[in-house]
This record gives sequence, C-alpha cells and structure tokens, in this order.
Amino acid sequence: GKAMGCHGAVVTSHHPHVIPYLINYARPLVYSTAPDLHSLVAVRCSYDSVAGSRGDERRQALFRLVHIFRRLCADGAGADDGLCRALLPGNTPIQSVLFPGNAACVTAAASLRGASPHGFDVYPIRAPTVPAGSERIRVVLHAHNTEEEVTALVRALREVCGRGCYRRGVSRL
Repeated sequence: GKAMGCHGAVVTSHHPHVIPYLINYARPLVYSTAPDLHSLVAVRCSYDSVAGSRGDERRQALFRLVHIFRRLCADGAGADDGLCRALLPGNTPIQSVLFPGNAACVTAAASLRGASPHGFDVYPIRAPTVPAGSERIRVVLHAHNTEEEVTALVRALREVCGRGCYRRGVSRL
C-alpha cells in the first residue's frame, strides 16, 4: 500500500528469528487495526493504474522529463558551470544536486522554494543523513510536471549554483 501512495507496510523474512522477534517485541505494529475497505480499494485501483496502459504512458512521460532535466543541466556546461558539476549521476526521477554544508544546503533549498510564484518542492538532505560535505538538494520529478516547470527549475538551480553551489568542493552560500 505504501508504494502505491496509500498507507501500510509488510515485513517478510526467511530468517528464523525475525518474525518471532517482531511478534514478541513489536506487538503494537503487528496487531494494529486492519485496513478499512476504502484503503484496500485505493491499493487495488493504484495497482490497476500502474499495471495498465495509463501507467506505461505516465512512466514514459516521467522518464522523458528526467532526460530533459539532465540534458538542460548539461547544456551550456562550461568549465566553471556549478550545476553541471554539482548534479549527481542518475537517471531516476529522484535527482540530487550537491550543496556541501548544512547551512548552504538549507539556504539553497529555501531559495528554490521561493524561486517562482509557486516555488519548487525541493528538500535539503543534510548531514548526518548523508556524510558531511555531501549535503544535497533532492529533486523529485513527477509525471504530472510539465516541460516548462522542469526548464524553470533548471534555470533556478543554475542561478542558485551561480551564487555558490558546489564548485571545486567549496560552498559560498
């Protein structure tokens, strides 16, 4: 249910001690209230959507946006382009841009949240969640995003990087 945008979770294990341990020490989680009918229907509808042609269309649209995002980040990447060097590798909908230092990372995220009339929904991932010096902004692209929104985000990221994102390992924010 959780991966489908609903709630709930499941634990499975082949290890002989895990399930007995959970039964004895995690009783409130194991014996919580069963999901209501609405939740079960929501999970079923989510699975049907993901497994159907609409899911295929949305995945194609999403990965098209990932490609556009990465291409725009690389466009015009000169020797001193902070965004190009700060963008971590990856072709998934979750992208990361390095902003070393907790304060720099939080400041950059705040700048991006206020960078457009509606702001960008980006999150700072700070130490100790990641090793100190590798703090980053997490960008999550969605199938409902538009190419114009992705272009505006890259423009805003490039501007914030121009003010001091990852350049030769030094943050100037």
